[in-house]
Amino acid sequence: MAKLMYFAQLAETVGRTAEDTALPAAVVSVETLIAWLARREGAGWKTLTEGKVAVMVNRKPATMETVVGQSDEIAFIPERL
Repeated sequence: MAKLMYFAQLAETVGRTAEDTALPAAVVSVETLIAWLARREGAGWKTLTEGKVAVMVNRKPATMETVVGQSDEIAFIPERL
């Protein structure tokens, strides 16, 4: 399972600070992960698609093309909300 972590205002907006989740097979990059998360109910998840969130994968800065997998730790840190 991938560990997803949400920080600062983003954690307040989505209503959690972390979760362990099995990623669907279609989720292979930061870009596809954000698209998958943005389809969740609630306006807070759409914040991820607005380009105001930095992403770290396994504690290293990530780009939209960074590969993600089931054993990764992925952090979403708002730059400005």
